[in-house]
Amino acid sequence: MTAPAAKPRYSVIVPVYNTGKALAELVSRLQNVFTKTVKASFEIILVDDGSTHDETREHLRSLAKQKGVMVITLTRNFGKPGAVLCGLQQARGDWMITIDDDLQQSPEDIPLLITQEGHDMVTATHARKKHSLMQRFTSRIKAWFDYVVLGYQVRLSPLKLIRRHVVDGMLAIKTNRPFIPALIRQVTNDIVAVPTAHHSSTEGRSRYSFARRWTQFSDLLVGNSSFLMQVFTRLGFLVAGLSFALALAVITRKLLGIPTQAGWSSLMVTILLLGGLNLAAVGITGQYFIRILDITSKKPAYVVRERLGAPPKG
Repeated sequence: MTAPAAKPRYSVIVPVYNTGKALAELVSRLQNVFTKTVKASFEIILVDDGSTHDETREHLRSLAKQKGVMVITLTRNFGKPGAVLCGLQQARGDWMITIDDDLQQSPEDIPLLITQEGHDMVTATHARKKHSLMQRFTSRIKAWFDYVVLGYQVRLSPLKLIRRHVVDGMLAIKTNRPFIPALIRQVTNDIVAVPTAHHSSTEGRSRYSFARRWTQFSDLLVGNSSFLMQVFTRLGFLVAGLSFALALAVITRKLLGIPTQAGWSSLMVTILLLGGLNLAAVGITGQYFIRILDITSKKPAYVVRERLGAPPKG
């Protein structure tokens, strides 16, 4: 029987999707950081999120032959949050590090995050991103919703350092539409940021299209919060309140003998009242549906096809 591999101090999780030669460079730089700078035990987990390029699969199979590198292949593209969650599930380290596969975050910045190990989660943050104008605009919108919906006081990036017990708490939350920042905030509020540089993607044009960004954004609003339902609930009560105010105004005009157009006022009052009450009812009902779906849904967040280079489980 094979003896269990020694438990590493750090597990690095890299979601991979149609990445080129940058993968080998990323792994090499990560290895240099941990062997020469951090000088601590580590493992690298590359999660292939349904890549369609043969080149990517070839690079991954080659990297899986290296010591301390695990490659996990998913059955299809589940999205980056699902790939990250898969990596966290397989990780054995005391600390988990997430980083993207296109070198926009520098592996050499990891020691800066490690200096803040007294906190539950440390994120790299970027004053200016090497993104297109549209990407920077959508990133700012998401950052604002991270603040409003999730209560983040710092701007996030894919480069994060997360303590083991926080990851265990995240994995205990059953969801088929994971949103990593939301899962973190449900477990801890001990979060700090470390300023780092942001680099151009080695893959040229971003593979994270507007459609993918919208999907992630909708997962934040719908799948991991009741924000939209709260908005519509309050809007419904506001509209209903305005309809009552309008009804009171119509009655007052009648009592004072002020002429009003026959039929129009009562029709508008009725429409506003029913519409407002319907919105409020839908919002309140939605609050319950969200909670029921969170408990009963069993759709998988990811499905693993194969593991390569995986060390024996302890």
